Amino acid sequence: MGKAELPPQSDMQKIMRTWRARRDLEDVPGMRDLPRHRHRRGRLTQSIMADLLGVDERHYRRLEHGEGRISKDLVRDCARILDLNPAEASALYVWSGHQPPRTVVPEHPDVPDDLLGLLHRIGHGAYWSDDTYTVLAYNCRAAWHWPWMQRPGANVMEELLAPSSQGREQCRQWETRWAPYMVAELRRSSIVDSEHDPIQRVVRRVRRSAEVRRLWDGDERAEMSLHPYGTVRPMVLPLTGRVHVSVQALAPLAHPGLRMIVGIPVDFTEPDLPVGPPPPPRPTDAEH
Repeated sequence: MGKAELPPQSDMQKIMRTWRARRDLEDVPGMRDLPRHRHRRGRLTQSIMADLLGVDERHYRRLEHGEGRISKDLVRDCARILDLNPAEASALYVWSGHQPPRTVVPEHPDVPDDLLGLLHRIGHGAYWSDDTYTVLAYNCRAAWHWPWMQRPGANVMEELLAPSSQGREQCRQWETRWAPYMVAELRRSSIVDSEHDPIQRVVRRVRRSAEVRRLWDGDERAEMSLHPYGTVRPMVLPLTGRVHVSVQALAPLAHPGLRMIVGIPVDFTEPDLPVGPPPPPRPTDAEH
C-alpha cells in the first residue's frame, strides 16, 4: 500500500469534528450546568466542549489537533461527553499520546452457550477461564486429564504453583519448564494490573509459598511475560502417563474477559475416554 492510499493523520481532526456533530446537545451530560450554553441548539462546538471539560478553548483545540500533552483524565472526560464506544475511545487515547485504559470486565463472567458448545466439541482437553486464571468451564477430556479442575473455583495459577498440589504434581520439570513462565506472567500482572484487585489477590496467594517467593525474588533477570501460550510442556496425565502437551489459547474478541486454553498432544494420541465419570479431584490440605 502506497502512502497516498493511507489516511493522513489529520483525518483524526475530521473524525473529532464528526463525533461532536453527531451528538444531540440535549443528550450531552452537563449542558444544564452551563448557563451561557443552557438554551443552545444545534451542534456541539469546541467552545461548549471546552466549558464542559473546564478548560480553555485553545487548550481543547490542542486535543483535537493532537498537539502538546493532554492529560489522561481530560481524554476520559472527552470520551464520556462524546459518548464514544470502546473502539473510538481507544483511538482517542492513542491520538492523545496515552495507552488506552484496561478493559473492565466482570469477575468470573458467564460463558455464553455458544462458547460452551464450542468447548465440548473440541477433541482435546480444554477449558474456559477468566483473566484471573479461574476455571469457568471445562470439557470432559479436561476433567480426565486434570481432575483438580473439577474443584469449584479452581484457579490454574494457584493450583500449579501451590506446594504438593495435585496440579503441580502433573507438571514435569516444574522448576524449569512451568514455574518460570507462570512467575514471569504474574510478575508483569502485579505491576501492569496493579489496580485490578482480583489478579492482585491471586499474586498474594501464590506468593505465600516460600518456594514461589524464592523463584520470584531470586530471578536475576526479573523476566516478565504477556503469556506462555504456544509453548510445549512436559506433563503426566492419568490416562497416558508422561507426555508433552502444546498449551494454546483462544480469546473471543466479543468477550475480552474470556480465554479458552487447549492442551494439544505433541507426542501421543488422545485416548478413548473410559465409560463413566472422571475421577474426583484429590482433596486439598485445607479439605483434609
